[in-house]
Parts: sequence; structure tokens; C-alpha cells
Amino acid sequence: MKSRKYMLILLLLCSLQIAAQKKSNDVNKILTADSLASGNLKDLLTSFFQLSFNKLTGPSKELNFSSNPYALIVRANPDAAIDTNYVKYKVLRKFNFGFGLKLDTAYRFNGFSSGIKFAIINKRDATTSQTLFEELGTDQLNTDLTGLQNPLTDTVENRYPRGSADRKKYQDLINDFFTDTTVLFNKLDPVFQKMVIEVAEAAKLKKLTSLLKTKPDINIRKKSQEYFSTLKNELQKKLLWTVSISDTTYKDQFLFSNIVLQTELLKGMGRSKPGANWELSIPASLNFLDDTLRSGRDLKRAVFSFDPGVNLVIRDKSNEQSFFELKFSGEYRHNFHQLYPGEKRDFVNFNGTLRIRVINDIWIPLQFKYDPANGNVFGFISAKLNFNGLAKK
Repeated sequence: MKSRKYMLILLLLCSLQIAAQKKSNDVNKILTADSLASGNLKDLLTSFFQLSFNKLTGPSKELNFSSNPYALIVRANPDAAIDTNYVKYKVLRKFNFGFGLKLDTAYRFNGFSSGIKFAIINKRDATTSQTLFEELGTDQLNTDLTGLQNPLTDTVENRYPRGSADRKKYQDLINDFFTDTTVLFNKLDPVFQKMVIEVAEAAKLKKLTSLLKTKPDINIRKKSQEYFSTLKNELQKKLLWTVSISDTTYKDQFLFSNIVLQTELLKGMGRSKPGANWELSIPASLNFLDDTLRSGRDLKRAVFSFDPGVNLVIRDKSNEQSFFELKFSGEYRHNFHQLYPGEKRDFVNFNGTLRIRVINDIWIPLQFKYDPANGNVFGFISAKLNFNGLAKK
């Protein structure tokens, strides 16, 4: 019976993903950066929408939804999915909000949950990174290409009359040269090849001239993107720092059963390599809980938790998307309040999370906890769908 429920949940996730892909809304290149984010990063700060079924195999299950204000704006008005608005709404994209349902073992309602999160520091945003813009300014090839556009266009317009077939032909070739990612330079019209080199030499664009002469079988668009891609990958190592507050209510009254204050740091480690990178994750939280030893309902029980760890991200070399992640961490908890019978003031766990990307942005995380004091191992399976609600062209 349980296995059927899990299969239904996975089928629901798949149908939601397919529905999102079939929408005909206009989506631009800002979604590419989101696709490069690791599953660990999307769990910390989602760029669009996340629907998750957490702890499916545990006694306390959760159905959660999270998003941010910018994602709602884009969903309501797809025209907002342009680079200028992406930068304009930078502050809104730093916010995440969420709500969810708590379920018991029999999938019966067991309370509501909600929360809000804010990124105090987010240096991983490629579209608004000052570091990225400054580094791109030092890339000589892209500088040369920028310097080539106007002189090359002027040359075509000066050589061929307005409205002529030749002017149209070479204007189309200019467009192919700068934007087409499939055509090789030496496969273009020979007259156009000669024209490009002559203009580049006259403008003293040494890097570009040398490249076209020594490697004529190059695709200039792809070559110009290599440096940008490298810089974007380096941004995945930059610091992300979030703070959040979340709560859970009782199932029979709209009263808080707990309130959690949390902060987390996420930063890349070591040197990025094609196909893999490491992330350092440092979360800390203070959980205010109901003290069940007291009559009534209150939040006088406080537990501090510190769970630093490392996350190994394995990426597809063809598109740099993460498809497998393995996270290890050590958890320390301290109880500031009166102890229950048999409870320890301080507690240590070793935790792990295995994430597998099964279909596009559907992730299956397997979490496990090891109690070294008692030798117990606990495991939980979850399912998460990260989607943008828009269709890629």
C-alpha cells in the first residue's frame, strides 16, 4: 500500500513537470543560470518554485511549497522574464516564502507550516555580479568582438547599395558570425571571411585576427562563450548567506507548536573542475518548542542545532547541470531547557543526504542519520520538484 502511495506521488511530480514544459510563455536566457544550481542550493534558496514531499518513509511527513515574489510576477506576466527586470527585482529574488502541510503516518493532517527566508549575501547571481562584469571586461576576445561589430557593419553598408541583395546577404552573414553556434568561420562565404580579417586588422584587433588566421575552423560564438561559462562556474563557489524564520501549528488549533530561527552559509570549496565541485554548508538554528512536561501549550523549550557539512556535486560535462550529489555533515544539538527523563543535554549525530536528479528538475533525496551513542541509523526518502512554471523555447 505504501509503495503505491509513493508511486502516485512521483507520477504527480512528473505530470507537474510536463505541464510546466508545455506552456508557451516567453522565457529567456535567465533560466540557464537557474538550471546550473545544485540541488543543495535550490533547497536553500529557490529561484522560482519548489514542491516537495519530505520524509515519505518517516512517521512525520511534509508536503511543502516554496517560491519567491519575482517568480510570482513572472508567472503572472511572462513579459517580466527579461534581463532588465531580473536585475530590477534583485531584492525580491532574495526572498523566499513557503507553506506546507504536516502529515502523520497514515497521511492524516497534523498541522500547518510556513516560513520566510532572506539572502543577506548572494554572490552567486551571474546577472547582477559586479565581479563577473569586471572580469568580462578583461577578456580580450570579447573586447575585440565588440570592437569589430560597428566597423564590419559600416564596411558592408559602404560597399553595397541600400536594398541590394549583396547588402542583405552580408548583413545576414554578420549575424551568423556573431550569434550562430553551429557555423564554422571557414565555412562562411570566402569574400566575407576576407572582409572580417581585413576589418579586424585595420581596427588592430590582434587577438581576434590571430585566432581567425590560425584556427579558421573555429565557431566564434562558442569561443566567446567559453570564458563567460568559466566565470559563471566560478560564481558557483561564491558565498550565499541566508536567514529564516519558520513555524508549525497544532492540528486542532491555530497555535504555534514550534518556531525556528535559522541561518545558513553556503560556499564553494577548492578549485572547480569540469564535471564536479565541492560545497561547504554551515547551518545553525534555534528551535523553540512546546514543553510537554508543562500543562498548556507554550514555547519555553529551546534547542540549538549546528550541522556543518560538505556536499559533492557531480555535473553533466555537456551542460554543467548537477545530476548526483552526496552530502555529509556532523550535527550537534544542545538543549537549554529542563531535560526529559533519559534525555541528554548535548547530542551528536552524523548525517548524510544522497540527491539524484531523475527527470529534469525532479530530485529524489535520501537522508540518513547515524546516532554514534546508540548505533542507530534512520533513513528518509523525499521527492522534490524545482520548476519555473514557464516553457523554454
